[in-house]
Amino acid sequence: MAYYEKRGNSWRAQVRRKGYPELNATFDTKADAQRWAAEIEGDMSRSRFVDMREAESTTLSAALTKYVKEVSSTKKGSQQEKVRAEKWKKSEYANKSLAAFKSSDVAAYRDAELKAGKSTATVRLNLALISHLYTVAEKDWGIQGLKNPCTAIRMPKGSKQRDRRPSTTELKALYKHAGEINAELPIIIELAVETAMRRSELVMLRKDQVRGRVAFLEDTKNDERRSVPLSTRAVELLEGLPTPIDGGRYFHLKLDSVSNYFALACEAAKIKDLRLHDMRHEATSRLFERGLALMEVASITGHKTLSMLKRYTHLCPNNLAEKLG
Repeated sequence: MAYYEKRGNSWRAQVRRKGYPELNATFDTKADAQRWAAEIEGDMSRSRFVDMREAESTTLSAALTKYVKEVSSTKKGSQQEKVRAEKWKKSEYANKSLAAFKSSDVAAYRDAELKAGKSTATVRLNLALISHLYTVAEKDWGIQGLKNPCTAIRMPKGSKQRDRRPSTTELKALYKHAGEINAELPIIIELAVETAMRRSELVMLRKDQVRGRVAFLEDTKNDERRSVPLSTRAVELLEGLPTPIDGGRYFHLKLDSVSNYFALACEAAKIKDLRLHDMRHEATSRLFERGLALMEVASITGHKTLSMLKRYTHLCPNNLAEKLG
């Protein structure tokens, strides 16, 4: 049953019922207190009561701190996700409870970020973090009564699919200027074109992973092992490198250095709008142009879905025209 107590200018309501937690709330008027208590008791009577106390007492900032410690730390992109979490913790929504953070808040954030010139990809990643936070809070942490605020809003449309492929002339110039920056850089770039391997997979590649004409990758983006067949040119590039000690890494460059040096090489070669990851697009497209079947290409690149594989494939229209006769 409900109990009411006047405290100064406010009224305190207390609901006690066997089998349920004791609930307390303070209101400006007794009528408000009675209305609240009636709703709580009604939900309890109909077995619809949900204990919202933890959802109402846990702030978005506190939840993100716990999420980064328990969830982000287990991911390969932990550092990037930590940066996104810190941005949310500095936002105007940080001190809102998980229960009070609504879809209207998320929509307002989305619109403000896009208006500020942030890319749709960045905004989508930031929203994905919040969405997964609520999933973890409900399923793993057992916080009751949560409603994911991201499920009721329109997500920003994905960025336009890139179709940039470097020409043979551009690649020759790129290799030349990359070699002037660092001796390992042109080999990494050419291997990316030959194998479709990701930056991290190439930079961390060890000699003991290469057996014959196959590179056996263990530490991939999706945490699944992958076997990458090596072309004759790829084998030549690896054999031309100094022999790593005790089957260690072929390359000594850091991941960020490879990306930064790539941009400098493009600038020196006067190549515009070309990114290191475009080499993976180029390699995937070449695999199809060589006549490999869909599943054969997917096994090499590691793509799990046809839609993702399609994003990385940009077949040359001239080559397709020749096939038409």
